[in-house]
Amino acid sequence: MDIKKIFELCDKSIYENKFIKLPDNILLQLDEQMIVAILGKYSGKNLIMLPEYEIAFFDWLKLCDNEVWCDLWQSDDAMPYLVSIDFLPTFLNKDGRGFPICDLANTDNYYFTMAQMVDEESNIMIETARTLFKENKELTVAQMLALEISIDPVDIWHFAYRHKIDLDVAKQAVQSLVEDNALVHLTHAEHLSNFI
Repeated sequence: MDIKKIFELCDKSIYENKFIKLPDNILLQLDEQMIVAILGKYSGKNLIMLPEYEIAFFDWLKLCDNEVWCDLWQSDDAMPYLVSIDFLPTFLNKDGRGFPICDLANTDNYYFTMAQMVDEESNIMIETARTLFKENKELTVAQMLALEISIDPVDIWHFAYRHKIDLDVAKQAVQSLVEDNALVHLTHAEHLSNFI
């Protein structure tokens, strides 16, 4: 599908819904050049509905950690899952990291970047995890999380959902990394903003 047709779909959706809603099959076809063009035309003034796969994730979050879901969407009860079009690149990443949960106001944040990994201890853990992964050996949840953080920023909820790990087990992995001095856990959004 060419960018002109995508613009037509966006314009039609804005006219009908007051926001952009594109089918997942079209969203998943967007390449980097198309995303840049869409942002160039619609950035700063339009909302977009999250794709169905992200809505499924947030429906899971509502059941598994309702307090976090409410922190994100409660004020949007009439129409949750609408976000700024500027977030388009974040939820279209191919690795399933999704729309980032990184600015919670009423609950603890569990969003991690490589900048939060403590140099010496985290490097040892990451290298061990890489070796085990390359050798097709089983990794602990903490090792999986450290490896994922080393690749790209991730929040604990997408991590648990994607790997089908109990949320409490995933949070225990965070605690384990903190206790091993491999990770700094910044729970408040204002502290975390320096790392995003």
